[in-house]
Amino acid sequence: MSLKLELHVQATQDQQPARAWFNHPELSGQQIDSCFSHGAVWLQADHKPIRIYDPNAAVNQGHWLHLYCNQSTLTPCPYQAELVEDFGSFSIWDKPAGMLSQGSKWGDHWTLQRWIHHQVWPERKCLITHRLDRFTRGLMIVAHDEKINQQFHRAFERREVSKTYRAIVSGSMAAGDRLALTTAIDGKPASTHIRVLAGNDRHSLLEIIPATGRKHQIRIHLAEIGHPIINDRQYGQPPHSGDLMLQACGLSFSHPQDGQSITVKLAGDRLLSLV
Repeated sequence: MSLKLELHVQATQDQQPARAWFNHPELSGQQIDSCFSHGAVWLQADHKPIRIYDPNAAVNQGHWLHLYCNQSTLTPCPYQAELVEDFGSFSIWDKPAGMLSQGSKWGDHWTLQRWIHHQVWPERKCLITHRLDRFTRGLMIVAHDEKINQQFHRAFERREVSKTYRAIVSGSMAAGDRLALTTAIDGKPASTHIRVLAGNDRHSLLEIIPATGRKHQIRIHLAEIGHPIINDRQYGQPPHSGDLMLQACGLSFSHPQDGQSITVKLAGDRLLSLV
């Protein structure tokens, strides 16, 4: 049986450690401690709950504690990211498929920034500046300063960061062909530019530059023209075997401190290819 449990407790005394309020026959003390360390315990003092990691954090009367636990909550992150370049105030990483960009109520220990903080740089603050879908691999920017993080958020919102992707899709397409896909998504304009890099009788390798940033935009647009991404379990066709063949392979932007133009690309041996 798969584990899926939620506990919601209101403190009845002041200055009691958070851990003291949790006791459940289905969870051992070690499992409860894992829920804390993995970011699956929330303290609600006012309106918006916040994650708490310290089981000894003081809780006051009237505060609510929420604990969420499923199998992934108790499972250490099985993925490893790779550092591409360190700029000091921010760094760029190659996120593997399966690693999360953002946590959920069930924890945040599978996210890129917490993995970096725990496994690589415990002395540095690690803040996520943008997102990739869980099963999309590739380049992500991690900020190490609150101000830099805010600047990157604004740059992404203003479309001042250019992103390049690669995908392997079903079906044969002629190398060198270019397409502009403009079907609206959720009633909003969406634009995706495609260049076919290579193809065979079954699959094609594409370079993709999204001009807008709608949710699942690349996956939706490619499925609509009859060339879904390989192993796209939401928009593609079975059978599926392995990871989604979509990769964020290039980023271009201005350095948030000195305005210097920066372009970062994955090395050739890390790029998706048909070979």
